[in-house]
Amino acid sequence: MMKSALEIGQYFIEKSDLSNSWEGNTKLQKLLFFSWLIHYYKFQKSLFNDDFFAFENGPVVENVRKSYKVNYFDLKNKLLPEYSKEEYDTLTLTNEIFGDSDCDELIELSHRSPIWEKYFKNSIKSDSKENTIYYCTGISKIPREELQEELRMIENVLYVYEYQKTVEVNHGTL
Repeated sequence: MMKSALEIGQYFIEKSDLSNSWEGNTKLQKLLFFSWLIHYYKFQKSLFNDDFFAFENGPVVENVRKSYKVNYFDLKNKLLPEYSKEEYDTLTLTNEIFGDSDCDELIELSHRSPIWEKYFKNSIKSDSKENTIYYCTGISKIPREELQEELRMIENVLYVYEYQKTVEVNHGTL
């Protein structure tokens, strides 16, 4: 049975030592986004079925964002679920690549996504009477089929990661 984004997120809460803060929650969101892309690229299937929404700081799984904000300590202390080998490999790889990045770096990288930009811009609404800007979550949902368009970006990230590992190994043996 496929895990929820929250169950997948528990791995990063434990392994990445995410803090009970806006930055910790935001970093979790980016790790979920990149892990979904990596998993889809490697295995041609979704890591979880929860939807991503285009928020100001990048793609967000809304139910995870809310749960993290309200139940951080419960999530932090909860035992990790058992992950399949594919899930575990994806989560480990995602954490190796992105786990040491700070929140701002991950936001910047997620903002390079044309799909995020498209749905975020479409979700911005304004009320000229009250001179306010707000975001309409209903139209910021990123269709799963369009997320697949981001696979080229993640392919490049994986290529660079593997290349760096090769250079490190070769450099260490010289």
